[in-house]
Amino acid sequence: MNKRLLPVLVSMWCIFSASLSEAVLINLTGKDVQQAIEYGESNKGADYLGFFKDWRVDLGYGTGSARIITPFSKIAFEAKNAASEDKRIEPDDISKILEESKGKLAFGVSIYGETRDFGQSASAVLIQGDKTIQPIDSRPAMKAEPTPSWPNPPSYRAICYYDFDVKEIDPKGTVTLVVSVPEQVDVKFPFDLSAVK
Repeated sequence: MNKRLLPVLVSMWCIFSASLSEAVLINLTGKDVQQAIEYGESNKGADYLGFFKDWRVDLGYGTGSARIITPFSKIAFEAKNAASEDKRIEPDDISKILEESKGKLAFGVSIYGETRDFGQSASAVLIQGDKTIQPIDSRPAMKAEPTPSWPNPPSYRAICYYDFDVKEIDPKGTVTLVVSVPEQVDVKFPFDLSAVK
């Protein structure tokens, strides 16, 4: 890491650790940021699925997959993209990721259906113990993309995003992301938060 970047990371850690101490997944130390950069740079040749394997739950083609989107994984991915162009991730990019991630835990979900607009009605909740947590922001897919098996089932795949308030979540526990689409079976994605960076 260049000498200009390290002081910026340390100062960002001081700022964000104070305000985000309630969430292990969000509270990155300077060392965590450095590890994320190293992970991204050392895996610059990895494909998308391989790169995010530690953050994904894949239930198989036709059922769906989900990825937990943490500051660590976002920084690592930006570092990967920069390294693939023989560059380094910029301090401003790291700062932006930390700011955008502040106070929330995000999930990206890939689900399947039989109409082009089925993703518009997709909704999600997090289940932790006996607690049901509603998202603070939802970005359903307006149009799904045809699958390789189109027009045969599963015909379409939609990618949706859901953000949850970290204050509602035990960051050391397990959660199940439940995605619902009318007239379809709910899809459940289990995550062990204690095992995710």
